[in-house]
Amino acid sequence: MNQERSSSLFEAAREVIPGGVTSTVRAGRQPHPLYFERGIGPFMWDVDGNRYVDYVLALGPLILGHAPQVVRAAVHRQLDQDLIFGSQHPLEPEVAGLMVELVPGAEQVIFATTGSDAVAVALRLARVVTGRDLVMKFEGHYHGWLDGVFASTGFDGYDPARSGRVERPATVPSAPGIPTRAQADTVVAQWNDLESVEAILEGHRGEVAAVICEPLAVNGGVIAPDPGFLEGLRRLASANGTLLVFDEIITGFRLAPGGGQERFGVTADLAIFGKAMGGGIAVSAVTGTRAMMRPIEDGRLVHNGTFNGNPIGLSAAAATLHHLATTRDSTYPALETLGRRLGEGLAAASPRLTVRQVGSILFTAVDEPAVVRTVRDRIGGNPAVHSRFTEALLRRGVHATPRGLWYLSTAHTDAEVDLTIAAAADAAKEVLA
Repeated sequence: MNQERSSSLFEAAREVIPGGVTSTVRAGRQPHPLYFERGIGPFMWDVDGNRYVDYVLALGPLILGHAPQVVRAAVHRQLDQDLIFGSQHPLEPEVAGLMVELVPGAEQVIFATTGSDAVAVALRLARVVTGRDLVMKFEGHYHGWLDGVFASTGFDGYDPARSGRVERPATVPSAPGIPTRAQADTVVAQWNDLESVEAILEGHRGEVAAVICEPLAVNGGVIAPDPGFLEGLRRLASANGTLLVFDEIITGFRLAPGGGQERFGVTADLAIFGKAMGGGIAVSAVTGTRAMMRPIEDGRLVHNGTFNGNPIGLSAAAATLHHLATTRDSTYPALETLGRRLGEGLAAASPRLTVRQVGSILFTAVDEPAVVRTVRDRIGGNPAVHSRFTEALLRRGVHATPRGLWYLSTAHTDAEVDLTIAAAADAAKEVLA
């Protein structure tokens, strides 16, 4: 497969962009990142003319596939009006109204631009509402790269040979450059361990403003909540006067029209949305009850941002959410069926290939247990070999992430899944035999 132009562009980029990429997560592709110039439906074409079935989907936003006509038409209409007003516009109440209809527990919505922005809004709201400072997160969960919560996104070096007992995770900065004191108000619990949560709440009685989590631990390896775990979080948070915050940046409008809250039947106090919400355009939001949003209304919480609720992003969100709402009875069952079929086909490629699938989100790894409850259960995996597996897939026209996250869109069909399953079987013979 010829990738000469991608290689040349990467070398040129390294001269003017640190590391040659504009988001660190894109740096893992070997022998170099690819450069793309076109996408339509389930396919992307790189600058050398190679076509790929795409399961990266811009890391999740493209739930309707690349360049969906319904979103393109809405954005084009808005472009003819203006790019941004810096003032209110009709799309704001329209999209907010759609979200109130779709999202459990949502009475009001505040808009931002990125996931990290929305996390900052939600946590500040929780602190104002409760008058407390501490935030509890879970090991392996990712909530953006802001200093306060960019912690313990992997695991903290726990050695299962040293102890048969899972110690409570430490608050470990996930990157250099984060001051220790920036995470002084962040405590870390173990996913799927209510005793861990209860111990922290008891040890910091009256101090924890929010418990924040991905309702499905996607970033940690698509680790589902145990039956009753989210219900237990809801109960413990309420009993301790702590707000439960669901980070639905990935799960929102992807697992169900109402996201993880609908899928798992547990309603959070605040929920954070992005990615699929905009169908490919940057936009994010926080939903909650009117009481939760009151600090913004009465001015106790300052919420600034030039691009908050920008009309381009909200035009895409309006089109995406309208489409998902009107086709929900066919769209979500079809994504579920296709996800299960892809997962089963990938798992059949090799006994070394682990597959976890929830709806249109899948995760693959090499030599990991099929069922894991915490990120620490993944310690025995072989990420280097998995990376070679995805490189082998790439040579066969399938674009997946080395880290193992796969996303499906409404544009994918059985034909693309059949091609992918065949490519996986062939790649597994090369790499996993």
